[in-house]
Amino acid sequence: MTATRFVLVRHGESALARERRYAGHLDPPLTPEGRAQVRRLGPRFARLGVRRIFSSDLLRCRETAALLAGDAEVVETPELRELGFGRWEGLTADECARRDPETYARWLSDPWRVAPPGGEPLDRLAARVRRVLDRLAALHPGSTVALVTHAGPIRVVLARDPEDFWAPDVPVASLWMCRWPAEGTRR
Repeated sequence: MTATRFVLVRHGESALARERRYAGHLDPPLTPEGRAQVRRLGPRFARLGVRRIFSSDLLRCRETAALLAGDAEVVETPELRELGFGRWEGLTADECARRDPETYARWLSDPWRVAPPGGEPLDRLAARVRRVLDRLAALHPGSTVALVTHAGPIRVVLARDPEDFWAPDVPVASLWMCRWPAEGTRR
């Protein structure tokens, strides 16, 4: 199978990202600074010649995709959403640790199997993201496709090993490139 080149874009700043809160499936818009960040990313993105953008259906990604799209087609999909943090959405890490210290400690020690209360474990996020990449790679072999998404889905793609999930720093309005299927990618 001919690999597809994916351009991975994390959305611009939202108020929750600025405050380092777990946004998950909450739907805040971009801040004015977030829109400015995406506009600054625009020229670099435009040089890549992307014709199709697949975006998380959450507002911060939809706004980012619209700012970058130019003439590219934008398709929204919930499969590219961030990890569902359940009852921790909108909270900081410190607030989660204070409110539910036992569950938070278990989640930190094994986030691949332990889910935030009412949320999803990392293995479900990873399976969801890999399914969409497999599908898009099969539909667009040899093409360049953009995904406008969140830090969690981007880490799923970048981390070759589950233990490396937290290693990539994925700031807001950042752009990454990879090929899928990638040689050495573990599933």
